Amino acid sequence: MSAALTTHTQSPGSDGWRGGAAARVSEILDKGISEGIVSGALVAAAQHGRFTTQICRGNKVSMEGAAESVPLDFTTVFDLGTLTEVVCTATLMMRLITGGKVTLLDRASRFVQSLAVGQRSQITLAHLLAHVAGYGTATGVADDIIRAHAGARPGLLSSSGARQYAYHLLHKLPPRYEPGTRQIRSDADYIVLGEICEAITGMPLERAFSRVVAAPLGLRSLNFIELSSVRSKNVRPMTEVFAPMGKCPRRGRVVCGEVWDEHAWAMGGVSGHNGLFGTADDLIVWAAEMLAALKGQSDLISEEVARAFLAPKIPGFDPDWRLGFDGVVSPEGAAAAGVAPEAVTASSGTGCSVVIEPKRDLIAIVLTSGSVAPGMAKRFASMRSDIHSALLETE
Repeated sequence: MSAALTTHTQSPGSDGWRGGAAARVSEILDKGISEGIVSGALVAAAQHGRFTTQICRGNKVSMEGAAESVPLDFTTVFDLGTLTEVVCTATLMMRLITGGKVTLLDRASRFVQSLAVGQRSQITLAHLLAHVAGYGTATGVADDIIRAHAGARPGLLSSSGARQYAYHLLHKLPPRYEPGTRQIRSDADYIVLGEICEAITGMPLERAFSRVVAAPLGLRSLNFIELSSVRSKNVRPMTEVFAPMGKCPRRGRVVCGEVWDEHAWAMGGVSGHNGLFGTADDLIVWAAEMLAALKGQSDLISEEVARAFLAPKIPGFDPDWRLGFDGVVSPEGAAAAGVAPEAVTASSGTGCSVVIEPKRDLIAIVLTSGSVAPGMAKRFASMRSDIHSALLETE
C-alpha cells in the first residue's frame, strides 16, 4: 500500500530540527529575495511520511516582468521545467517496467522503427533515461519548428501536429557519441522517451501520465497545459494560480500558465523533457511514493524497479549514473552537508529542485517564482544548495 502524507506546518524558529533549519531557510530566502536572485520561493520538506515544514517567501513576477506585491502561497502552481523528466517520463517508465510492458535494456528501436539505423540502433531505454544515449546538448527542435511554421508549414508552431514533427526531426538526429560512453544532458533523450511512452500506452503523453501516474496518486495539480487545446477551446489558464516565469524574449511577453522551455512550447506544451506544472504538495506526494517504492510499500512501483532507477547496477554503466535522477556526488551539488551516498536529486532551469534521501526517509524541495535572472545562475545555485543543506541537516 502506498504511503500517505499528513500535513504538519511549522513556523520558522519553532521547528524541531537541529539548529532551527526552518529559521535558517527563511533567512536564506529573505537574503536571496532582497538581493534580486529570485522574486519569491517556496520550500517544503517531509520526513517519515509527514510534512515537517512549508515556508513561503516573496512575491510572484508581475505580468510586466518585475516582482509585484502578489505573494506566493502554498496553492501556487509552478512550471516544474526539467523535473518533468523524472516526475512524468521516468515515473511512467517505472510503472511500465513494473507492469512487465518493457525492460530497461529494450532497444528504443523496438518502439520507434526509425531509430533502427546506425548507432541509433544501439540505444536502449536505460541509455535514454541516464542521458547517455550519445546525443549532443543542442537539438534544434524549436528553431526547426519555427522555420517550418514561417515557411511550408504555417500554423505548425505549438499545434497538435508539432509534437509529431519534433519526433520525426529527432528520428534523423545522429548520436554524437557511442551510446553508453558519455553522459550529456540532452532534451532529445526525454523527448524520444516521451514518444516511446506514447507508443507503449497508446495514449498521448499527457493522458498517459494522468491515467497511469497522477490519478492513482491523487495528484490533482500535476499536469501539462496543451497549447493547441487552449487555443481551439478559446480558453486561458487562470493566471492568478500560477507563478509567472518572466518575459520571454522570443515570445515578447511574460509567460504564465504556459511552458517556459522553448522546445516544449514549440511542440505544443507537452514533451517528455519539459512542460509539467504542479504544486509543492503534489510534488512532495510524488517523492514520498518513490520512498515508499524503495521500501516495498508502493502499489504502483515495485521495490526492484525503484532500486534499478535510483541505484542502477547495469553492466557497463558508471556507478554514479542514475535513471531519471541525478546522484548527489559533489560539494557543488544540491545537498552537500551530510548526505548519504544513495541520495538523489533533480533540478530545473526554472528554479525548481527536489532531493530524496532514502536513508533518513527525507524529502526536500525548492520552487521559485520566475526564471533565474541573467547573471544570477551561480548565485541562485549557491542559494539553492544552502537551502537543501539546511533542510538535510535534520536528524
